[in-house]
Amino acid sequence: MPRATVLKSTERYSLKTVLPDELDSEGGWVDLRRLSFREKLEKDAEAMKMRFDMNSSNGKSTDNINAEIAMINVHATSLEFVRCIVDHNLTDENGVKLNLRDPMQIGLLDPRVGAEIQELIATMNDFESESKRSVVDAEGK
Repeated sequence: MPRATVLKSTERYSLKTVLPDELDSEGGWVDLRRLSFREKLEKDAEAMKMRFDMNSSNGKSTDNINAEIAMINVHATSLEFVRCIVDHNLTDENGVKLNLRDPMQIGLLDPRVGAEIQELIATMNDFESESKRSVVDAEGK
């Protein structure tokens, strides 16, 4: 029978936005895993709940609505980082490895680095793309 579950295996991605330095010949990298279907549903449900709460409140100003939309984005991205990033070699200015399970430390990332990781996660979890049909099975990813 064909396998239809997501594997917990990871894929390593070299980051173009984090170049090697004089102390480390290797540039930045992240090990990512795919969201399971349940995790995707939970993330989507959380975003929908926030949108529903926002739309069901009457008399709010446009500024409040824009701020709430921004918070939905921050929350969804933090959730994806926590669930998809398995390991990395990214540090702060003192050489201390960042804890990318902590939303405050995710916020410390250079915007270019954060955007690159976010794009890698989005591509890996693009469940609707024709080219991303589940080949999970043969490759083990």
